[in-house]
Amino acid sequence: MSVKFLVDKQFWVAIVAALIVWILVYFFASALIVKSEFNPIYAIFLYPIIEELVFRGLIQDYLHTKFAGTVAQLSLANILTTILFVLLHLVYHPILWALAVFIPSLIFGYFKDRANHVLPAIILHIFYNFGFFLLL
Repeated sequence: MSVKFLVDKQFWVAIVAALIVWILVYFFASALIVKSEFNPIYAIFLYPIIEELVFRGLIQDYLHTKFAGTVAQLSLANILTTILFVLLHLVYHPILWALAVFIPSLIFGYFKDRANHVLPAIILHIFYNFGFFLLL
């Protein structure tokens, strides 16, 4: 696995975008954050790894074999995987929290497609969760 994604400007834009979102949430929407009972270590490290291996590594790869094409530079497989990802979060979280994973999921899937490997998605997911749990 090449780590070329580490020199990908778009990857770093996704990192900076997360920082901006954290700041905006902290100052303008902190009341919307639902306090979590999850173990932070699991939520920051374990869950992102498992979710990315399953959703981007298995489901998105499988959907690529069934659905070709893109919409606004996003693969149909990524979009469908994101819908499933949001639905999974609806099982455990309030609807607004579940919907809040929509854009990050598209970003994770985009970088999975771009690098043709799940590692960038895992790293971004861990980073995004880390920042989110700093806000709790």
